[in-house]
Amino acid sequence: MEIEVSDIDHVAIRVSDIDRALGFYHDLLGLPIRDRERFEREEVPFVAVVAGGRHLHLVPTDEEIDVGGEHVCLLVRSNETDTKRAIEELLEELREAAVEVEEGEPIERLGAYGRDWAAYVRDPDGRRVELKLH
Repeated sequence: MEIEVSDIDHVAIRVSDIDRALGFYHDLLGLPIRDRERFEREEVPFVAVVAGGRHLHLVPTDEEIDVGGEHVCLLVRSNETDTKRAIEELLEELREAAVEVEEGEPIERLGAYGRDWAAYVRDPDGRRVELKLH
């Protein structure tokens, strides 16, 4: 059998509080919500948010969450030509919303689409979320 992995369908992450997680991923970062109604009807064990057609399944758990060294990288687009300024403004808005921004951010990082400005922030469960300009 010969197969080819062509893309990512979804990534599932455990969250301690679905409303706080949606406050971060949907309210602050603007990712559209999918499957909320199905979750509330207990048809699926997650609420999805969508980034560029890929789903991030937010799976509520009562178990302790150890985020360790894992992180999620989200591509961020800007109409600004000064991408450093654009990400600095985004980080300032996130700080004002009490989101933890790691020390020394933003910096230029290499990613799947090349090198540009990026910054690590923390979601409500302490997971590192890399916001990468593209």
